[in-house]
Amino acid sequence: MVFINQQRMLHMPEIKLPFQNPIITTYPQQTNVIAITSMHEEFGPWFHSNFIQLKCSRKPGALDLLIYPDNLQRVCPLLDYQVLNRESLHQWFPNIIDFIMKCIDDQYYFHATVNSYYIPPVEAFYRKAHRFHEILIFGYDAEAKVLFGADFFHLGKYECKAIPFDEFEDAYSSVDVHNNGQVDTVHFVSTELNNHLSQIEIIKYKASSHFHTKKLYALDLSNIIDLLDDYLQSRNTSQKYAVFENAADGIYGMQVYDMLVKHLEGIVAGEIEYCDVRSFQILLEHKRCMVFRVQYLIEQGIYNDEKQLLDRLKNMEFLAIKIRNYALKFAFFKNDTLLQQLLSELHQFVPLEKEVLQELLDDLMVVQHDANPRAATN
Repeated sequence: MVFINQQRMLHMPEIKLPFQNPIITTYPQQTNVIAITSMHEEFGPWFHSNFIQLKCSRKPGALDLLIYPDNLQRVCPLLDYQVLNRESLHQWFPNIIDFIMKCIDDQYYFHATVNSYYIPPVEAFYRKAHRFHEILIFGYDAEAKVLFGADFFHLGKYECKAIPFDEFEDAYSSVDVHNNGQVDTVHFVSTELNNHLSQIEIIKYKASSHFHTKKLYALDLSNIIDLLDDYLQSRNTSQKYAVFENAADGIYGMQVYDMLVKHLEGIVAGEIEYCDVRSFQILLEHKRCMVFRVQYLIEQGIYNDEKQLLDRLKNMEFLAIKIRNYALKFAFFKNDTLLQQLLSELHQFVPLEKEVLQELLDDLMVVQHDANPRAATN
């Protein structure tokens, strides 16, 4: 214990690692990775070469729509990623606060699952219900005895908040205590650790890839084309990465709209109780990413927007905002008229998006051919 106290004296009074509000703010893994990396110049080529495909669940009543892939921290070429076992960490470093502070001192973000029952900013669960959720710690104040963490603290909004040392220690240590697989029927949350991040992750920004070539990630036009085609054809993109893990079952690409419609029809029929607003937020963020991608390609001199597709993509984003807002209003007011309007908007949206993205794909294939005719025809 004397050693730990001496170590704590060596920490800076306050330190916060770089952190930026991310463009995607629906699920923790993607959101945290983007918050860590998006302020860096190297982020652009990697981000715009990816984040094109959509995936949703086949489970009845569950959408879990996301921009593929999830669990990005494990494979992002802009991050130094390390995983630690909870039991081993406790033996090596019994005081979790000192360990986190040391991580921050060494420029590592700390990512782990904790129990929201002990996290004051999580108003819906604090001292009310045990609930497991991942949290990203990016700083601390040794004098105020608080950590600075990022999570969806209030009504699903991604925010940065201060968390007292003693509360965080309880939130961290009680995960194992309450890992009983029970479901709180009032809050509809599980304490099954297997559904969450069971290990500790420490993450550091690193511009050059830690993969094979150790080079900076360059914009990959071929991958953009490939993913756009996968999206339009509703292909299972995960089949291409079977060397890392088995292909993930699910619905991909534009076929996810069928699942969105079925979800809404299930609500009309009384088979599904709640509207999954998160999926409609992801839909909006997907269109926003597409706008930013084409803006980036134009700024880099890669794409000449003669067909004014950028304006049409911005219109798609505007329509996606309307769809998301209808979903929010329906979730709050439970008005059947809003639900019918939401279904109508979705049915009109799909052919418009397919037309715009097919034109973009065709244009980018021409760009690729003109840049490298031999490679484009092979």
